[in-house]
Amino acid sequence: MPPSRCVHIEVNENNVPNNIRESILLGSYLGVIARDLVLAPISFPDWRNKGMEPFKKRMLA
Repeated sequence: MPPSRCVHIEVNENNVPNNIRESILLGSYLGVIARDLVLAPISFPDWRNKGMEPFKKRMLA
């Protein structure tokens, strides 16, 4: 997804997305990142682990 692309997700009071098309687009993109073992290694049982910080920065970049 290009950096200039912004996806706005509106949610209701239960945090359920209202705009399905955009939420599917974002979910698909996040799924690609999550399946990349270089960006998101599965060797950490907890995302709050300090060793995850470099990986979190790369995923957000």
